[in-house]
Amino acid sequence: MLLDLINPSDPYTLEADDFEIAAVAVCLLGAGKYPATALGNDAREDNNVPPFLFGGHDDWFNQRFGASFEATAERVLEGRADALARALESVKLSSNRRTSLSDIGGKAHEMASAVREQYLTPTQRRVNRPGTQ
Repeated sequence: MLLDLINPSDPYTLEADDFEIAAVAVCLLGAGKYPATALGNDAREDNNVPPFLFGGHDDWFNQRFGASFEATAERVLEGRADALARALESVKLSSNRRTSLSDIGGKAHEMASAVREQYLTPTQRRVNRPGTQ
């Protein structure tokens, strides 16, 4: 699924295997400050991630995924770290050039590397890395 990251910086998109991966990636990347809107065939209100500037993330995650944000993120990191890393690696500019000092794409790629390093074995990192198959 493809999402538009709503932020005060440059326009970015993120692609994820499913909505749970997308929601965790968006919340980790923006620390709850960035909402995201689903695009294309997935463009429905229930596929959007709201901002959590003033909290509410646990209630929303409980309603959507049956667990708090922390528990959902842990479940994803422990069981689907590769999918989360791929989603973070997919973050890219929607336009041709970055105009802001905020490098959201660079931050996403750093987070993807950290996820791979901490949650995947060396063999998994080699096999699952984009462009290494």
